Amino acid sequence: MKPAKLFNRNFTMMIIGQIISLFGNAILRFALPLYVLDATGNAAIFGGILALSMIPTVLLSPIGGVIADRFPRQRIMYVLDFATAALVAAFLLVFGAGGGVAAVAVMMMLLSVIQACYQPSVMSAIPLLSSDENLMAANGVAMQVQAVSTLLGPILGGILYARVGVFPILAASAVCFFASAILELFIRIPYEKPGRTGGAVTQIRSDLGDALHFLRREKPQLWGFLFIMAAINLFLSALFIVGLPYLIKTFLGLSAELYSYAEAALGLGSILGGLLSVVMAKRMAFRQSYLLVGVTAILMLPIVLALALGLAPLATYGIIVVCVLVGMGCSALFSIFAQTYLQQQTPTPLLGKVSSFVSAICVCAMPLGQAMYGVLFEAAGSGVWMVVAFGMAVSLALTAVTGRALGRAVDAFGTETGAGAEA
Repeated sequence: MKPAKLFNRNFTMMIIGQIISLFGNAILRFALPLYVLDATGNAAIFGGILALSMIPTVLLSPIGGVIADRFPRQRIMYVLDFATAALVAAFLLVFGAGGGVAAVAVMMMLLSVIQACYQPSVMSAIPLLSSDENLMAANGVAMQVQAVSTLLGPILGGILYARVGVFPILAASAVCFFASAILELFIRIPYEKPGRTGGAVTQIRSDLGDALHFLRREKPQLWGFLFIMAAINLFLSALFIVGLPYLIKTFLGLSAELYSYAEAALGLGSILGGLLSVVMAKRMAFRQSYLLVGVTAILMLPIVLALALGLAPLATYGIIVVCVLVGMGCSALFSIFAQTYLQQQTPTPLLGKVSSFVSAICVCAMPLGQAMYGVLFEAAGSGVWMVVAFGMAVSLALTAVTGRALGRAVDAFGTETGAGAEA
């Protein structure tokens, strides 16, 4: 029987381990791309490397889902955290011996491979450590944990990067991964060993087939929703990821420390979204959550105007930070609604595989979006406002499409998270 309390022993330990691991990941993922941007000063190269680093996650996430459902999830977590600590320590030696942008690109791709196998285990563990009535709250807590790491990581990373460079950041992240792995040794997550269907390749093929069959035959209405999520990542999420550092560091010419505060605003926005999830679960139905995407898109308008009117760099920076903070809160809240709904629709034996397929489909457009915005920003010159306006316009169009897709999914399955959910 699932525990009735939200913060039971194992869920609490997993959350603490995630705080430590995600903090190490946050300072690392802040420092490495910033090093690339500073070393090259080229938005196209910057966006290209970000895109390449996302490809392993897209391609290997389904395999990560199979692994999550085939092996004890806590074992996957601590093995991969130990491996990440060792990888970062090895990179310290390479970087110290003169490794440059190419070495950073390789490092980012290897980290992406690890995350592709790590994240499905974490996400599929949440429903196993939470009761049904606490599931949305548990997802909100997980979102807040990720947000706190995103908030504190860039602040500390920005201060360290500006004062001592990237090397100490690498060392600090390695310590975080190692400490998280030690804690994860003591977590116990319910696990039922699946039956074997042959060799490893046969098992993988069979497991992936089960997940595809579930999505294609039993929940076909979800496909349209998932492809819309991919489009949102292509035009909106990628705009945040590439546009924020380029606009602040390169176009406005501001410091790494100020950029770190803008990145921290993303984390603070996610915390806000996680906190609001507890309240909004009772006041907003899942079919209405598409409005949150529209609000996020509309919040790009003040940024467009500030850039087009050529306001002072610090004034533009302030507008960007406020809009990013509120927009990220809306985006995080929408993600919690969507994630909870998908978990409720998925049988326990398929949680890892289905969640990884969903992640792969939704994220598959991100590398293309990052590369696209890198080229657009580099080509736009002083007209960068047009790039932001383009992303805003397409995202607004996607909002209406998202609303129709959510309505079809809820009507087909008869249940939904949030207010008005049916028993």
